[in-house]
Amino acid sequence: MAEVHNGAVVASQVSQRSASAHTHAHVWWNVLMGVVGVAALSAVVVTVLMGLTTEALIIAIFTGAFFSRCAC
Repeated sequence: MAEVHNGAVVASQVSQRSASAHTHAHVWWNVLMGVVGVAALSAVVVTVLMGLTTEALIIAIFTGAFFSRCAC
């Protein structure tokens, strides 16, 4: 972008570092969401195998609510 500076047009200085820091934050957020997803899926599978279907449904509903909230 160009800025007006004392009558002269000077190119603005956009740092590439801020863009890469933003990308790294997204990478770590995605890693965290993946870990939470795997943990929730394994919790549902384990509770179903133990015969606790009601608790498995509760875990699945809360996990779905969590992911829908984080995705929006």
